[in-house]
Formats: sequence, C-alpha cells, structure tokens
Amino acid sequence: MKRSYRKPIFYALVSLATFYLIIQLFTNPGGLFTSLLLIVGGATVFYLIFRYFIQGKIGAKTDARYSKAVKQSKKKYAATASSRPTVSPITSSRDRASSKPSTPKRKAPSHLTVIEGKKGKKKNRAFF
Repeated sequence: MKRSYRKPIFYALVSLATFYLIIQLFTNPGGLFTSLLLIVGGATVFYLIFRYFIQGKIGAKTDARYSKAVKQSKKKYAATASSRPTVSPITSSRDRASSKPSTPKRKAPSHLTVIEGKKGKKKNRAFF
C-alpha cells in the first residue's frame, strides 16, 4: 500500500520553512543567523556523540574481528612469501636453454573454505 499523501505534506513543510527563513532574513537577520548557528552547533554535537559513543559500541565487535583476520592473513602470507627462494634476474643463455620450461603449479588458496550445500537434493527442472 503506497501512501501518496506524504509527498505533498513534505513539500508544504519545506515551502513554509523557506518562506519563514526569507521573512526572518528581512525582518531579523541577526536572530536568524543566531538560530542557524545554534541548529548547526546542536547537530554537530549530536553527530559527535553518536559517532564516538553509540556507533563505536555497535561497530567495534565486527571491526575487531575483521582486523584480527587481516593480521592473521598478513602474518600467514608474509611467512610464505619470505620463505620463497630469490631468483637471480641475470641468467646466461646456456642456463635458459638447458633448463626445462617450468609450469607454475596452481595452488588453491587455503584461506577459502567450502560451504556444504544440498548435494543430495535433486533439482526441479520446472523452475529453470
């Protein structure tokens, strides 16, 4: 059920607020700027309180898990990268000709896991 009466109410409120701001600008500009500064200051204080106290408690658990996983991954792959032998970039033409062309072995990344699905269940061909 779509409520179409909200849109005209919103536009009416915005137009009344704009009308009030224009009247205040011509009749009492000092009071208008004071009010705007108070509104902006209050919104800033509210944002800072929300950001540092409320949002920090909500997102801290997932951020801690993510950063722990990143540290583990860096430690694991830094150890494997440093244990690889370094190959000299300068080789003679004889060494290149005598050596077999090496095919790089592909290895599945060990940080990925397989999620078991419904292997035993037959697919219903009517839905394709």
